[in-house]
Amino acid sequence: MKNLRYLLLVAAIPALVSCERFLEYPPQGAILAEDALKTPDDAQRLLNSCYDVLANIFDGSYQNLAELLSDNLDEPNGNDFQSVYNRSTNFFTPTTNGVYSDFYYAIYRCNSLLENFDLIEGLSDADRDRMEAEARFIRGVCHWHVAKLYAQPYGYSATNNHLGIVLREKAGNEPLARSTVEETYTFILEDLTFAFNNLPVSNDAYADKNAAAGMLAMIYFLMNDFNRTVQFSDVVIESGQYTMNDTIDRFPNIGTTALPNPETVFGIVSFANDVRTEDLTGNYNASGILPPNLTLSQELNQLFAQNPADQRNSWITADGTKYVLGRYQDKVVFNIPLVYLTELMLIRAEALGELNQDLGTAIEDINAIRERAFGDDINDLPSGATAAEVIAAAREEYRKETVSEGKWMEQLKRRGAKGENIIIRGAPWNCPGMALQFPNAEFTSALFTGNPEGGCN
Repeated sequence: MKNLRYLLLVAAIPALVSCERFLEYPPQGAILAEDALKTPDDAQRLLNSCYDVLANIFDGSYQNLAELLSDNLDEPNGNDFQSVYNRSTNFFTPTTNGVYSDFYYAIYRCNSLLENFDLIEGLSDADRDRMEAEARFIRGVCHWHVAKLYAQPYGYSATNNHLGIVLREKAGNEPLARSTVEETYTFILEDLTFAFNNLPVSNDAYADKNAAAGMLAMIYFLMNDFNRTVQFSDVVIESGQYTMNDTIDRFPNIGTTALPNPETVFGIVSFANDVRTEDLTGNYNASGILPPNLTLSQELNQLFAQNPADQRNSWITADGTKYVLGRYQDKVVFNIPLVYLTELMLIRAEALGELNQDLGTAIEDINAIRERAFGDDINDLPSGATAAEVIAAAREEYRKETVSEGKWMEQLKRRGAKGENIIIRGAPWNCPGMALQFPNAEFTSALFTGNPEGGCN
């Protein structure tokens, strides 16, 4: 018997462009999959809509929440942002609930496609394999980012049997219990490994083999699995397909031409009539006499300012007692890289330092990034730098390069899980509020256990 699924199809338009959000499971007025999914074009449109939701989430919505849990920002404006910053979210916090729901909208659409290939006439084996790999790539990426915000990290418990997130392998809204973090990461790695093994080498603006390799490198890095971090970073870096951006600006205005910078492996594409950057520009950019909602901490400003030769100091402007990040000021249309060469070089360098192997490559990676920021032969690591010096330098450059991208929080948690004494704005890395609270809708089932609230401040 055919599996009847509910779908909301959108027009066939370029990658990562807008459509209306999937509202419910299923939405009112939706149509049956056996009526909607008939042709390969129908399937591609549904897959495009999965990317579309992903683009909506990474317009800054996810990044802002993750950044607020780190020590990169000062106390923000806005009640929801303050709740995240103060580690006091609850199941009624609208902003965190919206981001959570959006990830599962994308997952639902991916599952709807994965379950209904048998309805599509004329779909070649090659296209089916590609679409399945892309859908599983998106599903894995979404589950992983939910886990980073709403669960304690990998390594929080000795066997990772602490609560993770709800894993949705099928389209539906039935109540489910949270899986353990071990189960969560196993599921995510299965999806991303399948994607790596089945995605094409080149796939336009969509996910390809290198995108999956980059994601796997970052996931294994958060697991403190340094051998696999190096293995999958090497796949991308040594492919020769990407080159470092020649300036410190990874977010240049692109006008009407939606071309990524040369080091982007996978990212969110904006167009002049479809801008995917609103939550970054809207919350970091100064406007009139008021400082923006999100400003940098004094401690982070001091890190940048300790070396006047660092061109990245130009990103920061003092506004009274506030330090304003200018990476997005006066910009309208720009792309947002999610997997890119600079980050992969820095996590490879730190991983090699942790392994105390091939330090020469690690030093080269770090110095390439430092020379772009400081100038040739200024502030370079010496060729005889120790493993400890490599690790420290990689971490410092990582924090600077990824400011506002929501990546530093997960590195602090990773290091805490590894055994370091990590204190984030006066609280330990693993205090209860460092995992956001789930939306109220998840608590409708006795199967579901939420996160403990409070206990950080």
